[in-house]
Amino acid sequence: MSTHPDRFAVVIDDESIILAGMEIMLDTWGYQVLAAEDVDTVLERLPGAPVPDVILSDYRLRDGWSGITAVRAVREACGAAVPAIILTGDTGTELIAAAKAEQVTILHKPVQPVDLRRHIDALVAPVKG
Repeated sequence: MSTHPDRFAVVIDDESIILAGMEIMLDTWGYQVLAAEDVDTVLERLPGAPVPDVILSDYRLRDGWSGITAVRAVREACGAAVPAIILTGDTGTELIAAAKAEQVTILHKPVQPVDLRRHIDALVAPVKG
C-alpha cells in the first residue's frame, strides 16, 4: 500500500504509550499526526491545521469524554464530517448504537496494524491525482 504524505490524522488516547505507538505507526504510513492525550489539547491545536482525513480515538477518555463525544467535538471544530474510528475493548450495545448514530467505525482491541490500516484506507477518500 502506498503512503499518504498529504494526509492528516487526529489521534486521541489517554495512555501515552498507546498514543506514541499510534503516532509512530501513522507516521510510517505517511500521515501527519496531531496526537494528544485529551480532547482539550486537540481542540487547542486544531485551529490553522488542515481538516483531518481521519480521527482515531480510544473510547474511554479522561475528563468525562468518550470517543463518541471526542469525535463529535473534533468534527464540530473542523466543520466537517471527518471519518472516525474508535478503538475499544467495550462491546456494549449502547456504544454500538451511539457509534452507528454518529457514523463512527468501532474496532475492538486488540487491533492488528494491518486491520487498522485497511479500515483507515476504506474510510479515507483516494488521493486525487
